[in-house]
Amino acid sequence: MNRFTRLMMFAGVAVGVAILVSIIHHYQLRFAVDSYFAELKSKGEPMDLAQVLPPVVSGEQNGAETLRQAETLFGGPEDPLYTNCIEGMRMAAPGKALIAWKQPDIRDSDGTNTWDNLQLIVARDEKALDFLHRIVQAPGLSFHIRYEAGVVGLDFSNMCLPEVKRSAMRLYSALECDLQHGDSAEAVTNLRTMLALTKSLKDERLAISELVRIAMTQIAASATWELLQSTSLRDSDLSALQNDWDNLEFIHAAETALNMERVTEAIDLAKFRSSDSEFKKYFELGEGARASLGIPARVKSGFARLRDQGEYFLWRYWWSYPDELRYLKGLESISATFRRADTNGAFYDALASQKAALDQLGMSNLTDEFDSLISDETDFYSILSQSVVSLEGFPRTVMRAQTAKEIVISAIALRRYQLKHENYPPNLESLVPEFIASVPTDPVDGKPLRYRLISDGTFLLYSVGQNGRDDGGDPSVEKQAKNPSYSWQNAQALDWVWPQPPSAAKIETFYKTLSKSPR
Repeated sequence: MNRFTRLMMFAGVAVGVAILVSIIHHYQLRFAVDSYFAELKSKGEPMDLAQVLPPVVSGEQNGAETLRQAETLFGGPEDPLYTNCIEGMRMAAPGKALIAWKQPDIRDSDGTNTWDNLQLIVARDEKALDFLHRIVQAPGLSFHIRYEAGVVGLDFSNMCLPEVKRSAMRLYSALECDLQHGDSAEAVTNLRTMLALTKSLKDERLAISELVRIAMTQIAASATWELLQSTSLRDSDLSALQNDWDNLEFIHAAETALNMERVTEAIDLAKFRSSDSEFKKYFELGEGARASLGIPARVKSGFARLRDQGEYFLWRYWWSYPDELRYLKGLESISATFRRADTNGAFYDALASQKAALDQLGMSNLTDEFDSLISDETDFYSILSQSVVSLEGFPRTVMRAQTAKEIVISAIALRRYQLKHENYPPNLESLVPEFIASVPTDPVDGKPLRYRLISDGTFLLYSVGQNGRDDGGDPSVEKQAKNPSYSWQNAQALDWVWPQPPSAAKIETFYKTLSKSPR
């Protein structure tokens, strides 16, 4: 056997060993993922599509078509309510909010509108609003989402999420107009419709749907604050409204949404691993997002396209599996946050545990999925894990919504007590059981919401806020805050304080500042 033959044999053996080692490594990686899947299943985690599909909504209970009909009757982008929208619970100072319907006009940094003009628009939209009111009797919203298509294959336009949020904003404008004209009963109808829409969306089981629900909850919280400033309220209306708020649920809905995210991600993964054409659909999402932002498409050289093909191959057989395992563990850490918050009645410690778990997985070193898609710089080792980074703040957002719910319910109960006794109670315990079943707890730390009477006859009602520390009901933002917004639930506020109306001097100062804002 000559030297050349021996070299060829040696090279062949080396190549064969390399291929064998690669194949073995591939199956080792798959085994690690499959083992973790089995572990999650053994714990009772829903891992199959049939386990996470929402209940079927029958025709007469499904308000989706009614919503679509209403949307066709509302004005378009040129409508004054788009260009100069009305904003409620507008913070003039920390802990102080303007009563929008008591102001002489509707003003922002871009322009001024009149109440007469708003009344004309609301009157024009009367038929559309009537359609929305019917949704109270059809308390389900099902847009027949094809979850089996995976996240990449979803038709987001069919989900009507912008339409649902716009409907909430239209109801809000109508409510402000009702209050401005002294019709608190119709204002209650519009607010209850808003809450019915918010509740109905809970079974569209994706994180994006929950985020829209939470945005609508913030609109409803502002609307409730505005309504509670009315002097013509009836206890029966407030009792019904309080019950509507109590029926909103966020923690279980968020965990259910994460379960659906995990299942649909698995559907996408199976497709991505099946062919390059399916995998390219993921990158097409980024191309579409960049195009919508006016970012020109990058022209790739022949070498770059060849490199992409090689990376697709390596990702499919090796790189994707450790990433999938990290993704699953990361998502489970976020789900565990909701379970701990539900069990213990507090988010703060659960969020600390989540951060420690994600740091251990190396998530803090990654960019989120959206930034990665926009940048067009793909890290093939963390394509899946980046979606966990995008969801890391989801529990904090749910915590804000849950806290808003508890504070709003307390504020309504306080108003009911005040209607009956002509003053506010000395403590929240005085509301039990006539106006509320039990003293509401603060979802941040699990302790009762903080409350005390103030010498001027008003009250201080607050949560300790995102920092988890009781700062005595101080609505100011942290000194080092990058976002000095006065929003009552600013993430950097010392405490989340349910606002009181400002003095005339503070209102005047607010409008002077507004007139100086750049247009």
